[in-house]
Amino acid sequence: ADCEEGSNSLETDGGGFDEDYDILLGDSYAKNRPRPLVDDVDDDDSPASADIELALARAENLTSRRPILLNRVLLRQNPHNVGEWTKRSTLYLKLGQTRQAIGALEEAFRSVKAGRSVNGAPSMLWTSLATIYEEKEKDVAAARRIYERACRDGEYAFRDTDDLAQLWAGWVEFELRHENWDSALSVARQSVSNPEPERQNRVTRGLGRSLRLWGLLLDLEESLGTIQTTKDAYNRVIETKVATPSHILNFASFLTEHKYFEESFNAYERGVELFPFPHPGAKLVWKTYLDSFLKRYEGTKIPRTRELFDRCLENCPPDQASDFSLSYGSFEEQYGLTKRALAVYEKMCTTLPAEEKFSAYQLFVAKTVKYLGVTATRPLYERAIAALEDEPAAKMCLEFANMETSLGEIERARTALTYGAQLADPRRFPEYWSKWHDFEVQNGNEETFREMLRIKRSVQAAFSTVNYNAAEMGAGAPKAEPLSDDKALAEIAAREGVKMNEQPRIGGFIQGKRTQEMKDLEEVERRAAKIARRIEGNTGAVVESGRDDDIDLDDDDDDSENDAGQAAVGNVETKAIPAAVYGGLAVDK
Repeated sequence: ADCEEGSNSLETDGGGFDEDYDILLGDSYAKNRPRPLVDDVDDDDSPASADIELALARAENLTSRRPILLNRVLLRQNPHNVGEWTKRSTLYLKLGQTRQAIGALEEAFRSVKAGRSVNGAPSMLWTSLATIYEEKEKDVAAARRIYERACRDGEYAFRDTDDLAQLWAGWVEFELRHENWDSALSVARQSVSNPEPERQNRVTRGLGRSLRLWGLLLDLEESLGTIQTTKDAYNRVIETKVATPSHILNFASFLTEHKYFEESFNAYERGVELFPFPHPGAKLVWKTYLDSFLKRYEGTKIPRTRELFDRCLENCPPDQASDFSLSYGSFEEQYGLTKRALAVYEKMCTTLPAEEKFSAYQLFVAKTVKYLGVTATRPLYERAIAALEDEPAAKMCLEFANMETSLGEIERARTALTYGAQLADPRRFPEYWSKWHDFEVQNGNEETFREMLRIKRSVQAAFSTVNYNAAEMGAGAPKAEPLSDDKALAEIAAREGVKMNEQPRIGGFIQGKRTQEMKDLEEVERRAAKIARRIEGNTGAVVESGRDDDIDLDDDDDDSENDAGQAAVGNVETKAIPAAVYGGLAVDK
């Protein structure tokens, strides 16, 4: 009856709004409204004075109702605006008109369609009405009836499952506020149960997979229910595959608190099966599982513990395997065998990503030194240097050299430094060369020091054509162009103060070092041949070479040279050379 009265009042307001809306227009009303003349007002009892008082009272009433009338205009434009309906009920409550507020929300239930609702969810209307009965009317039964109408009876057709689930959660919280513990637990159980066949639809069927309702039910079961009902609730949420990693951890923790250890491990097993790698929650479930198992059994069930670690590491991604490998190795060191522990650390070095391998090898070397001695680390250093990137490998060479130096093996240390030098760019890793410099100062001689400098120059030349981007050498650095071989040699020559040979070079060939000497030798041979011809000309001897490919000498040049020589000598006597000088070369005429 109260709701009907509020609705009728709202309809009356709507009709009066059509009649009185002109007053809200201000000037238009002032122009059209007849105004009495002041001269006509003679006393307070005149009809004109009564009209003025009535108009003033009416204007004050309309002014006080102005927000409600404006709200009505907006609702006529869009009756599916949830925010405006809740605002309307709030305006009535401020005016102390509780019945009108209830009637406005009841009208909203009939006007708002869930599929077309804007500016809020339809569940806000039902929650607001239940709150009015609970707080303003102090009628708990009426508030509970509102929740029953919306949730259990299905009086309103919701569009989203989450909207209906929010209303169910509000009902549970309502019962908890009034300390109705059994009713709250019962409502929470009903919210995720299968609805009756006649009430089943897409929205109600989705309540069984609502994380909001399941989380609320599990919390209430742990607080208000029994151990068996709590276990049943967790088993249901796991069977329906609605559980999250946090549900698995809470279930196992609940069982552990009540001394159900094997059942807690069974819950972990179901969790790792439900969330395998590379699921984001798999690492957390496995880590908690292994920690709980080690805390419970320590070293009493070694084969079972090893089987758990092996299963975990078999499917674990490389970037998440470091924690499990460390735990496995620590377990073997404490309860197992040293050989197995070192095997775990060795496998860790090969499976981890490249950015973590250097730290893994350092740990492996340290554990090997602890259990097998320093000399057993030599093959480990060699494998590490071969497996790591350039800069980590150079650091490992430094550690290798330090280890050999501590044993007094200076030549081994120098060999390690020499090998690592090809991996250490002096521009990016100057620490490597400074440490080698200190090593040679302490343990080397002049020859080894010069050899170190020579290797450094060669490495600088090798890396001189390498270009690093801004991310490696520092943001904002200008991009350098790659150096050609000629430019690189020119820079090295300028740095070392050496003059380069400016003669042209042919690509793919090495420039000769004795070019001038070869030219001098050819000149000597040519002059010797000229002298032999002049001798043959003076004696008239003819020398048979016996070859078809005689060297064609330039006779004109020889004659001109002879004439010039004779002119320069002047008065010089010539004398024939005896034939005996030539031996068998002379020919009888």
